[in-house]
Amino acid sequence: MSLNTAAQNRLHISGNVRDSITGEPLPFANVMIRGTSIGSVTDMSGNFSMSLTRGKGVLLISMVGYNTYKFTYDEKLKDTTLTVLLQSAVYELPPVTITGEDPGVAVMRGVIERKIKQKERLSTYTYDLYTKFIVSTDTITAGRSSGLRDTTIFSIFESFSKGYYKEPGKYFNEIYRRRQSVNVPPQANFVAFGTNINLYDDIVNLVGEEVYTPFHPDAVSFYDFKLLQWIRPIEGNTIAKIKVTPKTSQRKLFEGIIDVDGINSVPLEASLRPNRAVQLPFDASLLYHQTFGEFENEFIMPTGLEIITYVPVDIIWLYSARVDVRIYNVAYNYAFNPPVSDEIFEQRRVEAAKEADKEEEEFWVQNMVMPLRPEELSAYEEIRAVRENPDSMLVNSVFEKYIGPVTREIAKLDRDPFTGFDDFFRFNRVSGLNLGGGYKFLFGERLQLITKAGYSFADKKLNGEVNLAYSFDENGKYKISAGAYSRLQRRDEIAAVGERTVTTLALLFKNDYGDYYYADEANIQFEYSTGQLRFVRRNQYARPFSVILGFRTGNNRSALVNTNFALFNRSGIYRYNPLIAEGKMNSVYSELNLNYNQFRRVGNLGMQLRGEYSDPVRTGSEFDFEMANATVYLRTRTFPLWTLDLRVTAGRAWGSLPPQRFYSFETSASSFAVQGAFRGLKVKEFYGDTYVSGFMEHNFGEVFPGLIRIPNVASFGVEFIIAANAGWTAFSKTNSYRNINPQMRSTEDTKDKYYLEGGLGFNRLLLFFRFDVSARFTQTDQPIYFFTFSTATN
Repeated sequence: MSLNTAAQNRLHISGNVRDSITGEPLPFANVMIRGTSIGSVTDMSGNFSMSLTRGKGVLLISMVGYNTYKFTYDEKLKDTTLTVLLQSAVYELPPVTITGEDPGVAVMRGVIERKIKQKERLSTYTYDLYTKFIVSTDTITAGRSSGLRDTTIFSIFESFSKGYYKEPGKYFNEIYRRRQSVNVPPQANFVAFGTNINLYDDIVNLVGEEVYTPFHPDAVSFYDFKLLQWIRPIEGNTIAKIKVTPKTSQRKLFEGIIDVDGINSVPLEASLRPNRAVQLPFDASLLYHQTFGEFENEFIMPTGLEIITYVPVDIIWLYSARVDVRIYNVAYNYAFNPPVSDEIFEQRRVEAAKEADKEEEEFWVQNMVMPLRPEELSAYEEIRAVRENPDSMLVNSVFEKYIGPVTREIAKLDRDPFTGFDDFFRFNRVSGLNLGGGYKFLFGERLQLITKAGYSFADKKLNGEVNLAYSFDENGKYKISAGAYSRLQRRDEIAAVGERTVTTLALLFKNDYGDYYYADEANIQFEYSTGQLRFVRRNQYARPFSVILGFRTGNNRSALVNTNFALFNRSGIYRYNPLIAEGKMNSVYSELNLNYNQFRRVGNLGMQLRGEYSDPVRTGSEFDFEMANATVYLRTRTFPLWTLDLRVTAGRAWGSLPPQRFYSFETSASSFAVQGAFRGLKVKEFYGDTYVSGFMEHNFGEVFPGLIRIPNVASFGVEFIIAANAGWTAFSKTNSYRNINPQMRSTEDTKDKYYLEGGLGFNRLLLFFRFDVSARFTQTDQPIYFFTFSTATN
């Protein structure tokens, strides 16, 4: 059915809701069709819009503190616009309580008990969701003016999605329509804003912060609830207005007002702010406003959400700007306990349908539930005009005019169909400058071809890679891939220090973290993974559980240092590149990941097991060895605002492990480090074919939340961390390749036999960074102190 035909069967009702006495617009009033889950909420100007199937019904407009407005319609009604004036309800003060708990506590106990019973009866639900995300800033930062005030809309996202929920804790949203201002790529219009945040849950996540809500089963222990007044509308039940106050600053909580149907224990509206224990970026202020509805006389669900954030961006007195963020959600068309397949939740938490970016203005007109305000409508056109004519910007700096377009084009190399910036430009001490490219080709939904090619100038070599992957199912849980490559291979863990960091440090300071060898190989592997896809980095997603089994064959050759170029440290020299055992390498390899990813933490308890087997008889290899290594990671809370991270990694080899498979500790490089790295070790100081390492880090958070927040430097709040690292490596006496690199040594070769360090960290400096002071206690007569920087630990 075409949109035009469908539109003839629809009734469009819009309107404006105001206070009958003051004439002020009433934002976030609930607009519902009686007896259904169809509804909307009013925007900041009191406007609403609904598209309904023609027929009979009653439109209800309600808001806490006002009497409900009713509008009856039938199939003869034409599209109409209403002007609604809501009348105030009667307010009564609560009786004075002399002893015992406040009446507000009893009201909230009833709300929490009802919620617990709802969870027992509700296993699945679906809903439709409209999301609007608006970023505004000052006119200088935006580069244009709306002509109204010193606040200009910088970007807009809008989307319609279908939401799914299934116990225990599974969520998925599929965006079926989206649009955004031209300065935002479509890919950005779903990562964070397509899901419905629900204050009725036990815990909500705000900017990475887990906050216990006033509806948590233990909320009475966390919060003080005080009944401020009763509200008695002409129709409906008496409403309790309750003040919510945290009992402690040592837990991440909310404070504000909750309105509750005192008879049925139904929350109607909540207007809350996070307390100081919640570390918002740049010491931002945030208002969380949500409305709720009761459906089928049984289930309580959010109907509207408004999050208003004011962010003063001041960085070390060099840069100052203001960013205002507003997020609006309208949830409607709920269905309760329908059948929902588990396969839905094997995708990313938010996916965009193929037709999501289809340009159909009529769709937005017919389905809009929260009309765009005039300034929002004009912002779409103004942003497009500035993008097409940059000279129209108020402040057309050299950066915006010349560098800005270049950086935007470079950023595209990290998005599909390109394979990443590192395949186009990289630098190290073996290949020198390497220029090339990489591209992904999709054939249908399940077959993907990845091609890479490049040329390195220092060693004068061509390099390339071809990989073909096929998914046996729609969600890519079962995959088989085969590939061939001729490239410079890293021996160490690329997740510890990535290619981009290697390029930067080598090109600037002659500090190349990698150990390299040439690999001319082919491989085939099978992979099975399950669980919801989680964001890892850039355009990469991974499932929490995966199993990989593969076979590789090819030749390995040693690589030499071929350049001594760097922009700085001209008098220095690069670290030598270890030789390897050259020859034919045929091996079977496997990997098991359980809630673990090498690039980022994906859970609070994770494990990885890896193994490789090479044998002259069974695999046709020139090498004879077996190797296995394991990593176990744990994060747990010791107090509400304190966390403890533990990680143990161990590896062992049997037979003669060649140097291209040796273990080494991951360390800092040029005073930069990742979490868990050895901060006091030199790069590749210790090797071995057997090793054990342990890492402990305790984050005390802000010892006194909100007390030590330094403007322009640590307005987010300084977190205090203590950390310790210990490690041991050794070479087996039977390893015949040990003497290829005589300068290689293990901790077992030293007097202390092991390595130990400890230190103190200061986290979230300038929001994104961490500074550590570490002491090395072994292989030295007295402690040696090191200062390192890293990205902030989350």
